[in-house]
Amino acid sequence: LRPNPGVDTRLLVVEATDAEINRYGYPLPDQTLAQVLDKLESNQPRVIGLDIFRERPREPGHQALSRQLQQNQKFIALCSARVANNPENSGMEPPSGVRESRLGFSNIMADPDGIIRRHLVFMHPYHDDPCATDHSFSARVALHYLAQEGIKAKTIAINKIGLGKTVLRDLSANAGGYHNRDYRGFQVLLNYRETVARRVTVTELLEGKVKPEWVKDKIVLIGITAKIHKDYHPTPYSALQWPYQEMPGVIIHAQMVSQMISAALGERPLLSVWSPWGDLFWVWGWSIIGGTIAWRCGRILYWGLATITATGGLYLLCFGLFTLGVWVPLLPSALALVGTSVIVVVYRKPLGAITPLAIEGIL
Repeated sequence: LRPNPGVDTRLLVVEATDAEINRYGYPLPDQTLAQVLDKLESNQPRVIGLDIFRERPREPGHQALSRQLQQNQKFIALCSARVANNPENSGMEPPSGVRESRLGFSNIMADPDGIIRRHLVFMHPYHDDPCATDHSFSARVALHYLAQEGIKAKTIAINKIGLGKTVLRDLSANAGGYHNRDYRGFQVLLNYRETVARRVTVTELLEGKVKPEWVKDKIVLIGITAKIHKDYHPTPYSALQWPYQEMPGVIIHAQMVSQMISAALGERPLLSVWSPWGDLFWVWGWSIIGGTIAWRCGRILYWGLATITATGGLYLLCFGLFTLGVWVPLLPSALALVGTSVIVVVYRKPLGAITPLAIEGIL
């Protein structure tokens, strides 16, 4: 519902689709990835992020890929952090020889309904975690890019991090409708773009069909979008699309990278929320408006029109704040407005007195 900022031209996604999997095999062999990195490096990207696990060799070509991963300072690898009380997700090791400064965890935080609305930026690893980094994959990529702009992350407080022209504020446990959320890690709301980046396939890259200017000084993310990979997630856009579509993990990482860079450069604000007290006063204020409407309007017709108008105004105000990057509770406010208004109407004229003749008389 927010204004579309367009494609982020700083990013390029190189994807392995079903066609690439049929051609090269699954998982993609190290030799293919080494060729992809060679091809990209010849066009001088600023950062390369590999959204593909390489915890063990996938011959042929392991030595060539390992050498590139260890020596290429533009390269960011990923691993998977262990999830507590979940034996099915004990974590995934990074590629061997990659320094922690070029490593990020791939974990994505989903809401109870499965939709990805939050960006897990930082998270302290467990002492026995195979993924020993406190940076997310997206944060590591974004910070490497911003470092060449002279921008570094600075801790302001335990829940605030300065980044260029913005301040990242950790999403509190009860903010914006998140009651008793997962406390682990530093989280912000995810500010999606409708289309985040240009996308090309592995085959197009290797066959020389990708223009050098799409790569030079850009962020290049490499990932798998083939259905066999099963790395698809519902987003706020999913329910608005027909047919229903989920977003590949590499595209979600691109969304996260884009939002951090755009906010740091002052191009696009992060989504923010009020404190629980702010939300409470906001909802309370709309309940007062609903009660005032019911008390002042003597006729049901006028009351109904005024209530509809106030509800429409609430929606427009919430939408306006949302376009400015502020998420305020719409549904609780609307329920408070209408509910309080109905209670006052019933109080002023008991239900037993509201008959067809009575309604006809007050209309």
